[in-house]
Amino acid sequence: MVGAMSKQFSILELFKRSSEFLTKKGIVSSKVDTEWILSTYLNIDKIDIYLDRKYVDSESQINQIRNAIVRRAKREPLQHILGSVEFCNCTIKSDPRALIPRFETEILVELIEKRIPKEFNGRILDLGTGSGAILIALSKLYPNAQFVGLDKSDKALSLAKENLKLNECNTNVKLCTYDWHLDSPPEDNFDLLVSNPPYLSQQEWSSCEPEVKAYDPKDALVAENDGMLDLETILRLSNSIVRKGGLVALEFGTGQSDRLCSLSKSYFKSINVENDLAGKRRFFLGILND
Repeated sequence: MVGAMSKQFSILELFKRSSEFLTKKGIVSSKVDTEWILSTYLNIDKIDIYLDRKYVDSESQINQIRNAIVRRAKREPLQHILGSVEFCNCTIKSDPRALIPRFETEILVELIEKRIPKEFNGRILDLGTGSGAILIALSKLYPNAQFVGLDKSDKALSLAKENLKLNECNTNVKLCTYDWHLDSPPEDNFDLLVSNPPYLSQQEWSSCEPEVKAYDPKDALVAENDGMLDLETILRLSNSIVRKGGLVALEFGTGQSDRLCSLSKSYFKSINVENDLAGKRRFFLGILND
């Protein structure tokens, strides 16, 4: 696929050549990634690849596919190559300005949805909003609520602003620059605080895949104190910016559950820890003391 080519390819031939090339470059998800690239650039369903009923003879399309495959072979994330990712049925623009939304984080949104009724019209705060994925997903679920997204990165906020426009949810969402380690706590009280903060240790980050280390902002992933510093700070903040009886929903990392729960005992009247799809303890949901 990437070398010399004839002027016409069947879709299945494109798929085979491209996926084989990615496999040789060590891409574990080579077939899935190639399906996404072909279906996107050819504007076809994935099943059409295997039905193999048409040929591709457009030099422009072939060059687009070739360039995308080469970028993926160099370990650029698929989401950046395609330009977006689906998150909770919302299209989220994705580039190096913010962390790529993960499928696992959709569970955090689902856990909130189970606890808050559709007619909810209170105030929701997303700390470290990044691309705005969580904020946008929740704004679709709760159109009567008011939302604030805070992030210390102006680049991330610029991406979040684009995603708000893309998903047509500007009217009830406000974005602001905020560093929870340096700035004073927000003055408003919120009914729900949600956050997917940095929680990797430096050692964990060092062992991440190249797609993560080279393209995701490191400060959106790594926290001091073995990955706990940002979680600890958010827990302390929640006691002053979330109303009594309000909900705090956090994503956290491997081995942090017990420490998180221990730190939370004095703030919360009830605490639930939920697993991710791999069975790992991943999500904290706490109701603040009355």
